[in-house]
Amino acid sequence: MNIKKLLFLALLLLADKGLASDTTELQSPSWQMLYNWFAQPAALPPWQLRSQSGLVKLEASSAHFGGGDLYYRPQGSACMLSIPHQFHDMLTGEIGKAVFATQCQVMVINTEHRNAPSPDLYSMDYSHRPSGLHAAAAQAFARRYPAGHLYQLHGFAQDKRRTLQARQADFIISQGRQSTAALSQLRLCLSKLSVHTYQYPQQVSELGGTRNVMHRLGLPAGYFIHIEISRPMRERLVAQPDTLEQFALCLI
Repeated sequence: MNIKKLLFLALLLLADKGLASDTTELQSPSWQMLYNWFAQPAALPPWQLRSQSGLVKLEASSAHFGGGDLYYRPQGSACMLSIPHQFHDMLTGEIGKAVFATQCQVMVINTEHRNAPSPDLYSMDYSHRPSGLHAAAAQAFARRYPAGHLYQLHGFAQDKRRTLQARQADFIISQGRQSTAALSQLRLCLSKLSVHTYQYPQQVSELGGTRNVMHRLGLPAGYFIHIEISRPMRERLVAQPDTLEQFALCLI
């Protein structure tokens, strides 16, 4: 066999090995993987591991599986924050990061616009994507802390609502079609920030988050809490640190 054929075969073997490696690494994370990850953080390709001063982060390096960054602070409270639309629901990213810094152990935030082209069969909208880092982290965290809560922050435009209650609302909170005492407690707490705090479906008929993928992941009943925040209230939370601190304290 001449030298050219040997080189050609060697290149084929290297290419095959590279493809096999990519196929092995690029797998959508399961809840079992994330469950183990919380005990022993490590890189989870295509996510890269960053660690500094008590904060561990899985950082997306691509849009594969919906992308997204996961922040983990082991010393935080047993709650998780979900920020699915930071590029669409303006200021929710800033609010989520500030709350995470003082309250919750985990935050997952999108790194791709909800309307961006998807590299697979699923929407890039985290509130509809049934697999990937976001969904797996929610399932894993709920198994580690079944008595905790997952808070998902959204923004809405009051002038686009069809009912008077929703047009007046600063906060619309829900747990889907049914609710627990935890939601009523949250409403009372948020009412100190705005009397226009409404609970779905008892007080308002819009923005209940009933089609959110979190309801299909087998989370404990009442674990998922959907929080819609008006634009004026989002601006107030960002502009007023004391108000933001009070908001964060409600999420316990």
